[in-house]
Amino acid sequence: MTMELTKYSVKLEEVANQKFAGNKSKIIETLNRKNITNILHFTHVTNLISILTEGLKSIHDLKNEQIPHVVTDLQRFDEIYQGICCSMASPNIWMLNNKTGLDIKNYAILEISENTLLLQHFAAFPGNSARSDLKKDAEQSPEKYVGSVGLNRMFLNESLRNQEAIRKYVPTDLQSELIFFNKIDADRIRKIHFPGPKIESFTDIYNKLNQDFAHLNIEFECKHNYFYKKYLNTKFDGRRFSLSWDEI
Repeated sequence: MTMELTKYSVKLEEVANQKFAGNKSKIIETLNRKNITNILHFTHVTNLISILTEGLKSIHDLKNEQIPHVVTDLQRFDEIYQGICCSMASPNIWMLNNKTGLDIKNYAILEISENTLLLQHFAAFPGNSARSDLKKDAEQSPEKYVGSVGLNRMFLNESLRNQEAIRKYVPTDLQSELIFFNKIDADRIRKIHFPGPKIESFTDIYNKLNQDFAHLNIEFECKHNYFYKKYLNTKFDGRRFSLSWDEI
């Protein structure tokens, strides 16, 4: 069964593609100025071997190609079905921490090379791409949500950033998103983080990773602060993006 794309997402991708070729020098400038060194995507552990073999694909491609997978976002209220949702500096902690209790142990975080921003067109949302106000604004002014312009808008509100002592490579709103419109090739994945400890039912997957993907840096017990406790999410509520930030 094929998955139909929305007019909104098709237009957004079209504008992203149009702007991409002329944006590379500005994207490089932002990568260097902000010291952006990684892109993150979380997925179910059972998806890993497929991703590392076939590349990271959108829900649209997975369904149309009938590739078995476990869906991490059942609703996709952003309606950008041909997009691969990623984040910078930390995973989407609101989404990730809805995987409560033992369920979070079923997920892994992929660390993707930042030069992916130079290799394929993308959208960049300064807040949650599923928010109705951002979707409406992106529909009316898609050029604000793609390429270097979209990327830089993820770091708006300098006074708030100074007040909160936000590191320069961290987006202001931690629900901001990068959305890539093409498959992300497996060779751009450089690290895998698991929350730990290992789960017995995934033993075959762990063994396969060690056997066939030993070149990757795999943390079976994550040493980074990527797997947050849900109650910590509220500390970032004051950093929720507002369209008024464009005027600051």
